[in-house]
Amino acid sequence: AVVSTQSTGDEVLLLKLIQFVETGEEVSRVTNNALPREEYRLTDRKLEYNPVLVESIILHKTQVNVSLIVAPVLEDDLKDIHTRLGIRSYLNFSDVSFVLDKYHVSNKIAAPSTIQDDILRHYKECAVGHKLKIVLNSEMTGNMGGLFNDLISGLSVGLDGDVSGMVKNVAHGMSDTASKLSSTASTVLAYVSADEKFRENRDLQRAARYQSSSASLRAGLAGLRSGIIGGLTSVPTQLVQGINNDGMTGAVTGLAKGIIGTVTKPAAGLFDFASGTTLAITQSTRSSENIGEVKRQRLPRCCSGEILSPFSEDMAKGMSTLWRLNGKAPGERFISWSVVNSGTKILISNESVRLIARASNNNVLKNIPLANIGQCVSYTKHSTEKMEYFLAIDIYESPPPPGVRQRPDSSPRLSCNSDKISLKISQDIQYALDLRNEARFMVTSDRTPNR
Repeated sequence: AVVSTQSTGDEVLLLKLIQFVETGEEVSRVTNNALPREEYRLTDRKLEYNPVLVESIILHKTQVNVSLIVAPVLEDDLKDIHTRLGIRSYLNFSDVSFVLDKYHVSNKIAAPSTIQDDILRHYKECAVGHKLKIVLNSEMTGNMGGLFNDLISGLSVGLDGDVSGMVKNVAHGMSDTASKLSSTASTVLAYVSADEKFRENRDLQRAARYQSSSASLRAGLAGLRSGIIGGLTSVPTQLVQGINNDGMTGAVTGLAKGIIGTVTKPAAGLFDFASGTTLAITQSTRSSENIGEVKRQRLPRCCSGEILSPFSEDMAKGMSTLWRLNGKAPGERFISWSVVNSGTKILISNESVRLIARASNNNVLKNIPLANIGQCVSYTKHSTEKMEYFLAIDIYESPPPPGVRQRPDSSPRLSCNSDKISLKISQDIQYALDLRNEARFMVTSDRTPNR
């Protein structure tokens, strides 16, 4: 059997993953160093050097489809990892398909680290034999391998009678090749211009071009504008910079750079515009079988405290709803998100309680500030036919003074699906009220006493 795997690599995400793993290893190293020296050595020796008997390990033949998006700009901490590991990622490439041969070992006595190194060596040898495919599918060569595959796919579906599919595949391949060749020409011209600031601005403008077709078109227009402006201002800018750096010698060098930039920068802008336009066509004609840009697979994790909790889809939906409603206000913190009944959901934060229509997360039925809430009580109403569960919230039109009990202006009741839901929501609201009271009466270090 051949296992098929698809992988799209974003250089920034790969470096962040390496950074995360190294952080975990550093924490583990600190934890191990806290052990007595003899126990640490014994543990280390047991884990790394004790041989084991491997009866059988079988890793089936795998067909891999790989893409890599090289980041034009890296943060400083990621630059350090990039330099320290000696990563040489200069080529964007896409849809490189090759087969990793089967790995099989049996009846072998070896240390676990030796077996792991043997597996890595096997797969490295398999991947090294496909260097030519990577070059043919790279941006530098216009992804000729991808163009050939798209033409073959288009011809195949055309023979089956799917004319629209044939046009879509051919358009995708042609526009992708044109985009990558234009991008390569633009990069070469940007380096010929010998203007470091121009190259940095160009890289920043191109950073988001793989996000969507509209982002590609915007990046192309930004590159065209930057190239034209750079060409018009190249001579005076480089001349002044050369004089400031090296005097009259620098003036001659700056004048030469300015003249070169007058030609190369607008040309680079034109190629950037062509690359962005054709990349937008490529993304709009991309089929579901093609590897596209990196997309989010789930909502952001809800992190309400210092401890990283397991992912919860309900909590993630609640936090995303709060961000959408308050515009990601920095002071408001998400607490809980619950379904009250068939028509209502409740969103609780450290500032307010929102009742939201279940059919739409944007339709806020009522927004109650925590300052106007006295208490929240859950109770059960017994009847001969059934038991009903309710939630009562005491609301004041204006917050009462601290320590003064007043009759609430209203006490709306919410019908709940179960007693567990009513009890949970009342506890969550009480927890939010407690947080608010603690914040009100907390004395912080930046507050000076009155004298």
